Amino acid sequence: MNTSKPTQTPTPQTLHFESRISVEQVEEGYDLAPKFDRDGLITCVTTDAATGEVLMVGYMNPEALERTILSGEAHYWSRSRQVLWHKGASSGLVQKVIEIRIDDDQDAVWLRVSLSAGIHSAPASCHVGYRSCFYRTVALQSGKIGYAETEKTFDPKLVYGDAPNPTLL
Repeated sequence: MNTSKPTQTPTPQTLHFESRISVEQVEEGYDLAPKFDRDGLITCVTTDAATGEVLMVGYMNPEALERTILSGEAHYWSRSRQVLWHKGASSGLVQKVIEIRIDDDQDAVWLRVSLSAGIHSAPASCHVGYRSCFYRTVALQSGKIGYAETEKTFDPKLVYGDAPNPTLL
């Protein structure tokens, strides 16, 4: 009688992105061969998996993409701070990845996520306090700014304290 426990396949600790060999491989093959730009980044559009609402557009370097794939939680590269960041690590506003898609030429990523509520807030994504980073509208013809979201979801001072604002002028 065999009493040994079944072995489980360990979760990989690293991920290998394939070299880009042909148009066919990139566009219709099964190899993940992302095309990072000259700064080593790939654009990432993040939407709410339940509603389809665009929450943010960010950037990933290879490590951020790898960590996102392996952990199931969104990681990005902050161009302003020049650091890798795990979305929600300081705010609690974690983005749990439901699905990852890559576009036809593999130079953009789309994350469909569910949002976690933060310590002091309802589920949200924007560091300014709104649910989405796309909380403003731009009127056609005049270019005037309006607000699609009229109230903040949380108070950024309560969530981030004295942390520096990542927006650069």
